[in-house]
Amino acid sequence: MCGIGGWIGPQDDGGEVADRMRQALHHRGPDSYGVRSFPSATLVHTRLSIIDLSESGVQPMANETGTIWSVFNGEIYNHRELRNDLERKGHRFRGYSDSEVIPHLYEELGSGFVERLRGMFAIAIYDARVQTLLLARDRFGIKPLFYAPMKTRLAFASELRALLYVKGIDTRPNRQAIYDSAALFYIPASETFYQGIRALQAGEILEASLLQDGAISWKTRRYWKGVIAPDQSLSLSEAVDQAEGLITAAVQRQLESDVPLAALLSGGIDSSLVSAAAQRALQGTLQTYNVRFSDQKYDETSAALTVAQHIGSHHVTLDMDEGQGTWERVIDLLAHAGQPFADTSLFGVNAVCRLMRTHVTVALSGDGGDEGFGGYDIYWRLARIAQMQCFPAVMWKTSAWTLGPLASLTVVPAYLPARLRELAQGDDVQIVQSLFTSLQDEELRGLCLDYQKMLPVRRFFEQQWDHCLPKNATRIERLSALATEANVRMTLANDFLFKVDLASMKESLEVRVPMLDEKLFSFGLTLPHRLKVKGRECKQVLREVAARQLPLMVAKKPKHGFGVPVDRWVNAEFKSRVREALIGPSSRLPEYFRPEVYEPIVEAFCSGRSDGGFSRSAIFQRTVFLLSIHLHLEGARSVS
Repeated sequence: MCGIGGWIGPQDDGGEVADRMRQALHHRGPDSYGVRSFPSATLVHTRLSIIDLSESGVQPMANETGTIWSVFNGEIYNHRELRNDLERKGHRFRGYSDSEVIPHLYEELGSGFVERLRGMFAIAIYDARVQTLLLARDRFGIKPLFYAPMKTRLAFASELRALLYVKGIDTRPNRQAIYDSAALFYIPASETFYQGIRALQAGEILEASLLQDGAISWKTRRYWKGVIAPDQSLSLSEAVDQAEGLITAAVQRQLESDVPLAALLSGGIDSSLVSAAAQRALQGTLQTYNVRFSDQKYDETSAALTVAQHIGSHHVTLDMDEGQGTWERVIDLLAHAGQPFADTSLFGVNAVCRLMRTHVTVALSGDGGDEGFGGYDIYWRLARIAQMQCFPAVMWKTSAWTLGPLASLTVVPAYLPARLRELAQGDDVQIVQSLFTSLQDEELRGLCLDYQKMLPVRRFFEQQWDHCLPKNATRIERLSALATEANVRMTLANDFLFKVDLASMKESLEVRVPMLDEKLFSFGLTLPHRLKVKGRECKQVLREVAARQLPLMVAKKPKHGFGVPVDRWVNAEFKSRVREALIGPSSRLPEYFRPEVYEPIVEAFCSGRSDGGFSRSAIFQRTVFLLSIHLHLEGARSVS
C-alpha cells in the first residue's frame, strides 16, 4: 500500500515539486520512497512495505530494458499467476512483489493489461518509447486517483492535496461540485472541489500523450462496468453454496503479507464471515480486533467476542476514547480529505484504524458485503414504495398536505411532506435518488444559491450499467437493479471506500476488502431480489452462510451502523468554534448557501436541541458538511 504521484510534460522546478508531493504522500508510505525523472515526465512513490520488504520491492518499477516504468498503490492478488505466465514468455524479475508484474504485463498487453488484474489498485505507467502516461483505477474504486489536465502537462496523485504543489492548476472552487456535495455529502467522481482537478472513476483508464508541439492530448475510457443479470432459476441453497465457496477463495487470496496481518471483527455478518474464512485458511491463529464504545447503542463487543470464541481467533478489544472530538482532531480529518466530505462515521473508522495500527500493518475488513448481496434497508423499502405507488396519487398529496402543519411544528421531520409528494408519481430514478441523497430536492432548493443554474443531482442516478432483465421483469426487480447500481457506482466508490482509504492510510494502515473480490461480487450481481430480501430482513444469502458457520445470534442480528455518539464525542470548545466559523463574519458560506436556512441548524447543533424535525445525528451531519465546505473554501483561498 502506497502513495503515487507525478506528471507528464515539462515542469519548472520539477525536483522541488516532486519532493513536496512526496512529503504530502508520506503517511501513505512511510517506509521508503522513490522518484524517477525523465526528460518529459516524473514518477513519485512512497512505500508502505507489505510484500517483498527488500530493495527489490522499491518503486518506481521498470521492465528489463528500462523503457516502461510504473508506480502502483494497492494489492494485486493474482500476481503469482500473472508472473508465471510472464516468465514463460521470457520476462525476468528481480524480486517477488506484486508491483513488479505491472510494467511487464503492460509491455505484453498494452492498456488491456488492467483487465487481467484482480485486486485494488491505482496505477500510473510511463512508456518512454512513445512518451505516454497511463492511469488506471480498480473496478470498485477501492484506491483513489486524482489528475489535473493542463495544456502542456497532466499531473496525478493519490490524494488531492499532493496536486496542489503542481504549478498551473486551476484551484478555484467548483460550484457544481459544491452543490452536488450538498445533496450527497460527498463529491462524486469525476468531479472534485477544484475546477482544474478531476477524479479518475472506478473501472476507468486515462491515456495521455505528449505531442510534438508540446501539448498534452488525453482521453479516458471505462474498461469495466457492472452487469446486473438476475438468475431467476437460482435457488437459495444453490446461492448459499456458491457464495460460501467464493468467500473462502476470496479471503485466501488476500492473506499474503510479509508484515503482521489481522481482521477487524466488528461483530457484524460480513466481518465475521471474513474472519472465519481467514482463521480456517491460516496455519496459525488469526488476530482479530474490535473497538468497544461505552455507549451501548454503538457497541458490538459482545457479538465480536462470541464470534472470536466460536472461530478460535486471538481476540483483542480496543477501547474507544470517546472524549477526542476536539476541534483540532475534527479539522485535521476533514482537511485531510482534500475536499468536502461529510460522512460522520469517518471519525469512528479513523479511531479504529489508529488503534489497530499500533498492533498490525494490514487489516481485513467486511466492507462490500452489503452492496453485493443487498444488505441495506433500502431493499425492503423499495418493495414498500412500489406497493404504495399503486394507491391513487391524490392520497399521497392529501397526506402531504395534512403533514405540512405538523412539520412546521417539528412533530414530524421537515422533509416528510415533500418526500411524499415526490414519491406520489416518482419514476424509478426519482425513487432511487430519494433513497440515496442526504438532502432532498426541496431542502436543497432552499439551501443553495443558484439552485436553478446547477445540473440536477438526478443525472448521477440514471442507469449506466447493463441491466439484463426480462421484458416482463417486475417493478421491484427493476428498482432493485437500479438501487444496486447506485449503491456500488455512487455510494460505495465515492463515500464508503473513500472514507476507509482516508481513515486507514492517514494512519499508514492497509485495509483489504475480500467481499469486493471480482468473482464474488459478480456472483452477487446475479441474485434476484427474492434472494436479497425476505420481508424486512435483508442479505438473505450471506445470512444463510453465516448460519452454517457462526452462532445463530450473529446470523440473525440486524445491521448495525458504525458511528460515534455525537453529543458525547465533541466538546464544548468544538461547538463554540463551529458557531464562530460558520456563522461569524469571516464565513464564506453565504457565497453558496442561504444563511437563514443553515444558521438555525448550526445553532441547534451547538445548543444541543433538535430543529426542523431532524434528529441530532442528522443535525450533526449537516453541520459537519457545512464545516467541511468552510474549511476547503478557506484552503482554496490560500492556494489560489
